[in-house]
Amino acid sequence: MKKRNVELDEHSIRAFNLRKVLTITELSKILACSMITVRRRLKEWRTYTSYNKNGRYYTLPSIPKFNKKGIWTYKDIFFSRYGTLKNTIIALAAKSKQGLTHSELEEIIWMNPKCFMARFKEVPGLRKEKYKNQIVYFSADPDTYKSQKENRFPPESSAPKLPPDAMTIVVLVELIQNPGISIEALSSRLHDQRYKIEANTIGNLFKHYNISKKKLNMR
Repeated sequence: MKKRNVELDEHSIRAFNLRKVLTITELSKILACSMITVRRRLKEWRTYTSYNKNGRYYTLPSIPKFNKKGIWTYKDIFFSRYGTLKNTIIALAAKSKQGLTHSELEEIIWMNPKCFMARFKEVPGLRKEKYKNQIVYFSADPDTYKSQKENRFPPESSAPKLPPDAMTIVVLVELIQNPGISIEALSSRLHDQRYKIEANTIGNLFKHYNISKKKLNMR
């Protein structure tokens, strides 16, 4: 029996090295053994199963050259170091910095995940959220999810935009030289002097330093 198994192993390695990927039917013919035996041996060899083509293709662990995302393609057959398509999406979403949309997933796995994911209301390990017209998949881990959500949708700053210190001095000097000037006119004068500062930024500056609006004759 051991001799038979060794012969099957050697023969299968040669076949896989030559063909790269094989189906159970093809292996059964090549090795001249039953499909039950082939299935058992595939499990023992810890082969990878394709996540497309209905999972019909297998390859040995030593053959795939996975890319950084853990995907290997041979012709139009796709394999993942994470195994099934579901496990692959869970792993990719968990490792992403800001979660993944359907279109972002499609660029990685080379197939549209919409139809596949629509079959599952919930997937353990994934947190699905709808934003505008697209679905975003985040990690179900609370800490990872929080980080991904902040990266995907960074909070808007509530602090008013203020000019740099050097520009602040320029504005205040111009104001001293032209008392009573409106914010719009002040902005226009500074633009003429090639200082790019908008009226709303000047307004924020006056509010920040509590400069009276009445004295400025603001419109």
